Amino acid sequence: MLSLFKSQAKRVDLRSFPLESHEFRLSLDKLVAGVDNIRIDVFLSPKVCAAIGKMAYRLLAEKFGMEEALGIPPAKGMKERRELGGLCRALLLDGINKAKSEHQVQIDSLTQVAIVKMVVHEIQSQHTVLLHRFKNNLWKKENAKGRHHSSIIMLKEKLAKAQQNQKKYFRAVAAELFQYFIRVQQRDLQEMREANFGVESLLPDDIFSNPMIHAGDAGETFFLIEAYNLMFGNRLEDPDKYDTLHTLLKDLLRDIDSKHRETDDPSTTPDLASELPIDKQEDRSQEQCDRALDSILMCPDNIHILLNYFETAKEMKRLKTQKASKEDLLPLKLRIREQKKLLGYFFSHFRALKLTKRFAAFYEMQPVYPEYCPPLIPQQVLQFLLLPGVRKEITKKLNRLKKFYNKSYPIKPLRNLTRNLEKISTTEQKKYLIRFLENFSRYHRDRSNFNILWEHMEKTNLTSDEKTINLSRANNTLYEILLPDEHEAEETAVLNHVIIKADIRGSTDITHKMKARELNPASYFSLNFFDPITELLEEYCAIKVFIEGDAIILAILEREDDPGGWYSVARACGLAINMLNIIRRYNIKSKENRLPILELGIGITFRRGPPTFLFDGDNRIMISPAINLADRLSGCSKSVRKQLADRKKSFNLYVYQSAPEEDVAATADDLMLRYNVNGIELNEAGFKKLSEEISLKEYDIGIPDHQEDTMSIFAGKFPTASGNYRHLVIRQAQIPEVEQETLTVNRLTDKKYYEVCTHPNLYKRTK
Repeated sequence: MLSLFKSQAKRVDLRSFPLESHEFRLSLDKLVAGVDNIRIDVFLSPKVCAAIGKMAYRLLAEKFGMEEALGIPPAKGMKERRELGGLCRALLLDGINKAKSEHQVQIDSLTQVAIVKMVVHEIQSQHTVLLHRFKNNLWKKENAKGRHHSSIIMLKEKLAKAQQNQKKYFRAVAAELFQYFIRVQQRDLQEMREANFGVESLLPDDIFSNPMIHAGDAGETFFLIEAYNLMFGNRLEDPDKYDTLHTLLKDLLRDIDSKHRETDDPSTTPDLASELPIDKQEDRSQEQCDRALDSILMCPDNIHILLNYFETAKEMKRLKTQKASKEDLLPLKLRIREQKKLLGYFFSHFRALKLTKRFAAFYEMQPVYPEYCPPLIPQQVLQFLLLPGVRKEITKKLNRLKKFYNKSYPIKPLRNLTRNLEKISTTEQKKYLIRFLENFSRYHRDRSNFNILWEHMEKTNLTSDEKTINLSRANNTLYEILLPDEHEAEETAVLNHVIIKADIRGSTDITHKMKARELNPASYFSLNFFDPITELLEEYCAIKVFIEGDAIILAILEREDDPGGWYSVARACGLAINMLNIIRRYNIKSKENRLPILELGIGITFRRGPPTFLFDGDNRIMISPAINLADRLSGCSKSVRKQLADRKKSFNLYVYQSAPEEDVAATADDLMLRYNVNGIELNEAGFKKLSEEISLKEYDIGIPDHQEDTMSIFAGKFPTASGNYRHLVIRQAQIPEVEQETLTVNRLTDKKYYEVCTHPNLYKRTK
């Protein structure tokens, strides 16, 4: 039978299954070492550390039932928890902002690692304080006059219970404390990280929820059962030891993969390792193959996909009842056949090691084993079920200890289980094997992730010593992750600025026509343009620079002490899109009331460094070359608009060069011709700055136009001041050199222009 399954497994191609691979990348290698030249110095917010410590103390007291004895007042309910959640968010946000300001994403990773270490440290520290205070109270009661023996006995029982269940309560408290960080991570910070650093920068979702962090001892039996529904052997010769099972599973997968490849043409068939994201795939070493197989084993869904033909059969039955076609059923039929082969192959190996019945016994004993532990340990309950020779000895032990625990331990439920196990079918054993392997996969993933996390926690030095802080700070080796009010107040210098110029097309003609109809053009422009735009400024951190009858100039300033606001170009683009959306909405209303419609041209320019300010009395006047350039970008050449009036246009912005190349090179002025009707042009420096602010993904999208071969689309998202996220799509195109009279294209220049796109279809496609 064993050889039959081996021959069947040779014909199974693992690459035909939709397998996933898991990889946890965490590195702090680009961060500087602290004062000891070994670890990285981190100074976390004292307020957050104190708040976490206070909550840890309260939670431990609740778990131990010691609140009354220690005089701990009742919790303030949701208010206290909301406040702590806000502190956790602010701390994580400071790490993100520092990573952004220093262009080093590893600072964000360091913040998360440091928080894990801080929470674990606070739980241990507060546990020590709690027990010390409780023992002091107990000692005072024992030595007090007129002491009550019943209350002293009760306190001693609480202390004994606390010491007995210490690890269990540690895990519960840690899990609850990390929930504060998990909530804010999932709510909006993950999206912020993705926008700033790209999706590849994200750490796994379970960096704070990994049960190993809370465990203390990742191999402790009760922890394994509680967190993973697993139990491993402890003796060196046990075939179900963790390391032994890990090696066995990799060997089985390697054997299946290699056996299949023996029948393939090696020149055309890549091996399993080459299908996975492993560095230097051309070097198919044993180590790389192990990494590839390990990445498969760390995905519990892969076990289900490879072996669980029971669920696949259920799905096939469901489709049959829905009258699915043979074409729809065929892939499932083939999948079931392959899964049966693989499960048979795995089952034969585990049965040969006498593990299939052991796994079945472990899961069968789940409802009853807590009644016998203590005084037994779960392994002894399992031995009772599987080894007839130890049953008498275990029965004697239970009878001997029933007086000590003041509890009887009936043997009948255990004997009933042994009889049930003798009747258990092969099918049931296979189901238990799948269940065990899925649990093993989850445990193996979490254990591997935790080992990586723990290694970096050891490299992190959480310092609160003032001498160390000052020394590390003086040497620029201290990473300070603080709350906003803990940062030292500094002068807020402007680093960079962006100018947005919005120009209304044909405003003179609109004014003339409205006056001819005895209408008020001033109120029309105010209600339809200036007033609605004013309501947007706060959301995008913009300020007014200048307003005239047919135009508005706005600015967004980036300040040195506010990395959370370093989205000046992205927010300028978002503001410009909203300005056009406002115009479109009001134009619908204007058409209904036979009023003129508005058309805009918007230019956005970024310039490094602060603008210059002059004062006319109390009025501050901004001076910047960016204002002049934004004016050019927002313009529209009358001749170009006239020539393009009857042409089909895919976009709202086109830029042409009609001047000779030497004339363009000889001046810093902008000599380009533009068509900009409800378009938004971003200067090249602004586009480069935008790519620093957010993660932009590039697309090549073919849209029928005369520039389709030179166009690229860039998409990303950014946060507004209120924390909402907005999508951006930027079109990059080459500037053609044309004949001014006809716009006939002579050649494409090396220069590019950038349009902030507003068409909904582009946003749908890039999303």
